[in-house]
Amino acid sequence: MSPVWFGQKRIGWGARPVSWQGWALTALYVALGYAAARTLAAHHVALFVTALVVLTAGYVLVVVGTSSGRS
Repeated sequence: MSPVWFGQKRIGWGARPVSWQGWALTALYVALGYAAARTLAAHHVALFVTALVVLTAGYVLVVVGTSSGRS
């Protein structure tokens, strides 16, 4: 059984971090998104959007893989 990093929200749709690994991943996601915005958004909009889509897809895959989602 894999470790659970994210759990179901009590109200609404989605997941929330429930372990230090989930919080660390969320902080890394925010930091990388901020760094991409600071370096790419002003002059390379297409590259910024692409980077954000790839970053978000990776984040979502890890969240789905390490969540305690309902069956």
